[in-house]
Amino acid sequence: MRLLILTLTFLCSSVTFGWGGRGHHAICEAAVFLVKSPTLKEFLLNKPQILGHLCNVPDTHWKSLASEVRKVGDATHYVNPEKIGLKPTEVPTDYKKIVEAYTGKPSQENATKTLFSVPEELGSNWWRADQFFRLAVEAGKKIKTVTLPKDSKEERDDDHPYNQAFYNMMVYMGLMGHFVGDNAQPFHNTSDYDGYSANHGGIHAYYEDSIVAQMGPNLTDQIVKKAKSWKSQKFTERKTVVENMRELASVSVSEIREIYKLDPIIRPSSIKIERGMSLKAAAQRRPPSEAANKMSPLVVKQMARASYLLAHLWDEIYKQAGEPPVKSYKSYRYPFTPDFVAPDYY
Repeated sequence: MRLLILTLTFLCSSVTFGWGGRGHHAICEAAVFLVKSPTLKEFLLNKPQILGHLCNVPDTHWKSLASEVRKVGDATHYVNPEKIGLKPTEVPTDYKKIVEAYTGKPSQENATKTLFSVPEELGSNWWRADQFFRLAVEAGKKIKTVTLPKDSKEERDDDHPYNQAFYNMMVYMGLMGHFVGDNAQPFHNTSDYDGYSANHGGIHAYYEDSIVAQMGPNLTDQIVKKAKSWKSQKFTERKTVVENMRELASVSVSEIREIYKLDPIIRPSSIKIERGMSLKAAAQRRPPSEAANKMSPLVVKQMARASYLLAHLWDEIYKQAGEPPVKSYKSYRYPFTPDFVAPDYY
């Protein structure tokens, strides 16, 4: 029983951690150097530490909140298309219609189960990114409607309308980065998020956290160089945020088999049913220090995709907000614990 509890605890904690703290920070830091707007980039180059922090908030501060908040928030880190029997590219973009169409219907993955809560079963990662995109644009537009700070005192006043609007835009941009990063992690786009159905149980945290921990100190530089080697990507060419996220998800999930080929398994994972309970034993693997060299190129490529899309979305936010003035923002306010934002799309 103790083993079962430990196993379940590990699985629940690993499913929504995306790339781990270092990975999410690196993705958002790298995106700063990929922004195309000279004005926005000049500002962000002075704030990579803030963006990196914000990109970890959904996995840090928000995970420490009450269980009812966790219940709502945790399911926004992934999408499980198998639950509704579709490939990522086939999933509709209107989330409310998905909820209406599939709530109370049998799971397409397991006909003996019913989809009582589509937001929890399917997840909503793509729409979560879109939500923060919209909030950032809204805050950015507000910047142009207020008076700029007139002196050093107002520049340091966190309650000044300009400072408040700019702060909100920056916070939403950073929070959005977390969910874009999640989408580039292949196991956040499948219900077999930890590889047990393929006998690779325990792969989730091993790949996103243990391997990343073994990568060199120049991780951000590797991500930036990889992203800059691309002239274009389909997941930045769609009309909407959700469509771009869906495109990226399709690319991400297609590489799961490649990860399995690189997985240094000594003994496959197993699942046993005893007294109606599913007992899982993770695969035995070589130490991550021995596998990092082979796995790291794929990790860098996937993180670079996230940074590439994130920089594109930051540019779009700034553009759609009307390119508000940024040089007047001189507040020292740091978003240590931004309030949880509930999903607004279902």
